Formats: sequence, structure tokens, C-alpha cells
Amino acid sequence: MKAINILLFLLGMTLIPVYMACTGEDRWPEYAEQTETDRWIDDSMRVWYYWYEEIPQSKRLNYFSEPATFFKSLLSSDDSYSTIDSITTTTTKSISSTDYSYGLEFELKAVEDNDTAYYARILYAAHNSPASEANLQRGDWIIKMDNEVITKKNYTKLDGDEAMSLTTGYYDTTKDTIIANTDPVNLGAARSIQDNPVFYYNTYVKGSKRIGYLVYNHFSFGPTSDESDVTYDKDLLEASNYFTNQQVNEFVLDLRYNNGGYMSCAQLLASILAPSSAIGSEMGYLKFNNQINPQEQSFYLDKSLISGGSNLNLSTLYVLTTSETAAASEMLINCLKPYMTVVIIGQTTVGKNVASKTFANTNLQITMSPIVSKIYNSANESDYSDGFAPDYSLNESSYPAAFLPFGNENELLLAKAISLITTEKTTATLTVGRSSTPSIANSITRRADKAVRMK
Repeated sequence: MKAINILLFLLGMTLIPVYMACTGEDRWPEYAEQTETDRWIDDSMRVWYYWYEEIPQSKRLNYFSEPATFFKSLLSSDDSYSTIDSITTTTTKSISSTDYSYGLEFELKAVEDNDTAYYARILYAAHNSPASEANLQRGDWIIKMDNEVITKKNYTKLDGDEAMSLTTGYYDTTKDTIIANTDPVNLGAARSIQDNPVFYYNTYVKGSKRIGYLVYNHFSFGPTSDESDVTYDKDLLEASNYFTNQQVNEFVLDLRYNNGGYMSCAQLLASILAPSSAIGSEMGYLKFNNQINPQEQSFYLDKSLISGGSNLNLSTLYVLTTSETAAASEMLINCLKPYMTVVIIGQTTVGKNVASKTFANTNLQITMSPIVSKIYNSANESDYSDGFAPDYSLNESSYPAAFLPFGNENELLLAKAISLITTEKTTATLTVGRSSTPSIANSITRRADKAVRMK
């Protein structure tokens, strides 16, 4: 297979519907401006779309419909991943909204015996954000906003709004309930933030086991997603050097809140984690539709990607997951499996085994990201459309007392990984109380990528 090198080319297809008067006169010119956007969408999709053969014939399409409606009319019944948007509002969906945010990630839980009120449990607060500056911690509960109960109608204010006063609380294991704190928390107004995916890392020494631990929350380059500004990749390389200096020989990768991003970032992380003997080998390949030449294009565990960093030469990888873990996270799991043992701890992942490519037309102010390929590992495997089931099933959301800080050795999922590595029984608290109601919503979902992102 040839190395991945996707070349944009002039679209040679102009599948333009001809609008005819009753006399047979070609009236296309007078409709051209009204249909220009839909025709651009149609032309591009008929070349690149993975399921292009299922696009309806031109005569069955309405080229006067709104772009989003027209785009949807082209999609395969198997496709729930392709997206379209205005170019002025499209952001890097692989990270939380950094333009206007508190930097707060949370899950919404119903209050016991109350059908309309909810509590928000904090999953994490981004560094250098209004949330972290207010000292909001993983595991804290938000009970009220400006003295109002949280409802389905107002909870999205927690994504980003004006400054507000929060009533927070904590889970009392003895009373088996959430207790409100006396003092309110003043949360500053939402602003532009940088949610660095290299959120936390540490090393734990257990006899001969030197265990590296990394919380990595999304696969993205940096604030601008520009190759010239690879801030986050630089931080990841620095973390790899730290682990090398610590002589780690076991590794726990925390992807529980990582629901996607760019393929090249996953390549970088995989090249850091893989056995040294695998470097230079095919990591996997993308299979395009039969119009693209070559149809199968490989990508590799690449030594050049980790220039300035280190390969950790691991033989086993422990991955922490939730039901939000998706796309590039799943690609990394799948593509490392032929080369090392991958142990999954947590919940079944989402199941996104396809890749999208973004096409933008600045004149039309439209950008779209259709599915253009399916992702395979070097063993020709791509059978995770239903997600990866965990080897050890644990749902942190079911345990009210489970949300300890990242890196705490008694934190539920990390404790399980350490116990498997050391063969010592975990001492993590598995208290299940009446407050462990199902999650109503999860803020991580709002930043989800529909598929692995190609450049």
C-alpha cells in the first residue's frame, strides 16, 4: 500500500441539472446562482463520499433546497457521521468550545424523587479556566445556579454564560446523599480558554513495576489546529520524555473523556506507546471508495513523528474508557492491538470506525465533512462499529464516591488498572448509593467528532 498522501484535484464532474422550459429551452443559466451551493456539495460528494454509489440520481434531487437539507438527501442510510456547517461557525469539534466556555465538563443527574430538578457532577475543569479559578474540582456537585435549581431547560448555561453564583455540594458516604456546601462559589464569566488534552500525567512505582499514567482528553494540535502551532503535540512529546526518564515499563492511558479528533495526533500517540520493534511498520490503512486511486492508503508508526520525544517500548497498554470514548481513541486501540496487548477497563466505547475529510468553499461560506473512508489496522480489522467492549467492566457514573482526583491511586478506574498490573487487590471505594441515578446528559458529548478527522 502506498503511504497516505491524499491529493485534492479539480473535480472533473459537473453533474448539473438542466432546467428545461416546456419548449425544451435550457434555462440553467438563470438558476445557476440559486443552485450553486447545492451543486458544489453534489459534485464533491459524488467523487469523495464513501457511499457515493447510494447518492440519488440528479433528477431526483432538489437543488433549490437549503444546503443542510440537500446534504442530508445525499447520505447513505448507513451514515450517521457526515456533517455540514457554515464556514463562519465551524470550529475544531475535537475539543470543547474554546471561544466561550467556563472550561467545565460535567454529567447531569436526576435528583432522587424529583422529576424536574437535576444536579451536575463535575468530570473535570480545564486548566486556567473560570471553572479551575473558582476551585471547582472533579467529583464536586453543582446543585443550583444563581440560587435556581438546574433543569433540562437551563443546564446548558454551564457550557458558558455570564458570571454566576453556584451552590455546590459533596456526596456524604455515611448519609448516602449529596450535602450542600454552606458557602457559594463565584464562577467568573465564560471566556476563550485552551483545554489542553495533555491534562495530567504521573508515575507510580510498585516494586519492579514503574507505571506511567496519562489523561489525554482529545486528539488535536492546538488552539488553532494549525500545523505551525502544534502546542498540544509538543506537550505530548514532553510527557513522553518524562515517562522515559522515569523508566516506565507499564502504562495506563486514560481516554475516558476522549471522543475524537485528528488521525495524525493518534499516530503520534501510538508511535510513543508502541513496542520499539513496531516503529516503521504499518499502523493501519484507510479504504476509500473505488474512484480514489490508490483506494487503500497506509499510515505508519512513524519515528519522525516523535522527533524531540521518546518511544516508550511498551508490550502492554491499559486503556480507561467510558461510553463517550470514540473515533480517534478507538482507532488507536484497534491499530495497536496487532503489536501489543491492549487491556480495556471501563465501558463499551462508541464505535466510530470511519474517517471524514473536511471540504471548505470560502466563496459559498460552506464547509462539510463527509465520510470518505473506513479505517483498518494492519491485520485488516475494522470490526468495532459497535464499540470495543471492556475486558473489565466498570462504570464510574454508577458510584457516587468514585470521582476522586485524576492520579489518586484509589480512583476507581486507575485503581483497577494498578491492581491488574501489580496483581494486588484494589482498595478503591465502590459505594453504590441511592444518588447513583442514570446520567441525563454529558457535556463531553457536545465536542464529539462524528468520525476520525483527516487533514
